Amino acid sequence: MEKDENLILTIDISSNSIKVGLVSEQLKIKIYNTQELKIYNEDLDGFAKRFDMEDLWKKVIMGMDFVLSNSKNKRIVGLSSCTQRIASVFLDEKGNTLYGGPNIDIRGIDSAYLIDDAFSEKDLFEITGHSPSLLFCLARLLWFKEEAEEVYAKIKKVLTLDDWLVYKLTGNFYSDLSSAADSQMLDIKKGEWSSEIIDTFNFDPDFFPDIVNSGTIVGELKENLNKRFDIDLNNIPIVKSGGDTQATLIGMGVIEEGDIGISLGTTSPLQLVVNKPIFDPNCNFWTSCHSIKGKWLLESNAGNTGASYNWFKEAFLSSFTDDPDSLIEDYLKRTTPGAFSTYTYLGPEKMNIRNTTSIKRGAFIFQPPIMVSEEVPKIENFARSVLENIAFGVFENHQVLRNQTDLSTKTYVAGGMAKSNEFCKMLANILDNQISVACIRDSAFIGAAINTLIGLKYYSNYKSIVSNLLAFEDVKNDSGVSDKFKTIYLEWKNLKSKIDSL
Repeated sequence: MEKDENLILTIDISSNSIKVGLVSEQLKIKIYNTQELKIYNEDLDGFAKRFDMEDLWKKVIMGMDFVLSNSKNKRIVGLSSCTQRIASVFLDEKGNTLYGGPNIDIRGIDSAYLIDDAFSEKDLFEITGHSPSLLFCLARLLWFKEEAEEVYAKIKKVLTLDDWLVYKLTGNFYSDLSSAADSQMLDIKKGEWSSEIIDTFNFDPDFFPDIVNSGTIVGELKENLNKRFDIDLNNIPIVKSGGDTQATLIGMGVIEEGDIGISLGTTSPLQLVVNKPIFDPNCNFWTSCHSIKGKWLLESNAGNTGASYNWFKEAFLSSFTDDPDSLIEDYLKRTTPGAFSTYTYLGPEKMNIRNTTSIKRGAFIFQPPIMVSEEVPKIENFARSVLENIAFGVFENHQVLRNQTDLSTKTYVAGGMAKSNEFCKMLANILDNQISVACIRDSAFIGAAINTLIGLKYYSNYKSIVSNLLAFEDVKNDSGVSDKFKTIYLEWKNLKSKIDSL
């Protein structure tokens, strides 16, 4: 590492982990640290969940300590963070945390009726671009107002998780469109907190911080933190990034109208970039704000993709290998699509937001061993079927986005599962479409760093950064294999309707 190389400190809090990294001005990840994100249940049913906020902040500091102490170069020119989008944090007048809830906290299920009484689903969707009410900050805030009045009375600030992180680093309160859009409190068209929602529920308007564009400097690293880490430069600027998914889109180059970004993480959101907000008439697919001013996103989600993959590795492979990813890569190389008519149903499918809380059955469907001499599927076939299930779920959502517009589209991929070359080939063939895979799969780090370069005015626009600094691997589909997958998908889909009826 060059001693005088400018570095950007990046923080990414995803669904399961807290990551801190150092990214060079040329967008190369130099070093990073990963720690587990601790979440606990507050009720027996598991609907109400909280972060351990003390543990979260402690691990952010530990991560910063690790990357900085293990780098000879401490020339940090900026810092930016991105976090899971639907997470919320409520503070009291002294800035102490009253509540910090992850994206999977659905305590709002008990308060959604208040929203339904005040707004029709269509009217609320036309304002916020999001449904159903039980998932978002609006319902959580109403839950505290109804069920925990003493706590609600102490609330002075309502923040997204990334807003809270900015506050902890700078002492300042700011939000941005990319994270505020997933609160169900933002007027998506106007790009401001919805006065109609605030007035309807008699919220204090001062709850909500000023909104800035992603890529805006929102303060400097607190003096005590600067001294703690012994950073070479003083007055380290903090740049707002916001939602982790939007940061990932930036990091994989998804910035132009018609671009589709697939973030292959714990879940797999797919987002189409558009120049004006498009609203799904069925109130199912979300409309959000991109990190880039004047750009919106139409979003679908394939569900628990990476979660299903990780479960399979832990449940079936962990006892006999320390490297299940490499083993599955080998399985994919030596098996053929849909072999032995082995199909998996673990959740990935077309986004259906109204079934968010329904209990579904997981299943492996295969031909049983009837005769001793008959060939039956082996573990490698089940592994392939898990990956095919994930790719079919992504395919269904990809089709939705392509059908929503007449735009010519280009598809980009990043995230943990994109590290598998064989899965990327499978996905291109199932999509029947070429995909561009970001060479740096951990694209959230890169997106946060790009926002920092914008905030520091090293570049005047996102397009110049993408064209000069990002690299991609184009994965082309094989038309013959794509045709075979079309038949396999129909078989998978027909059986799925029977599984869903159980």
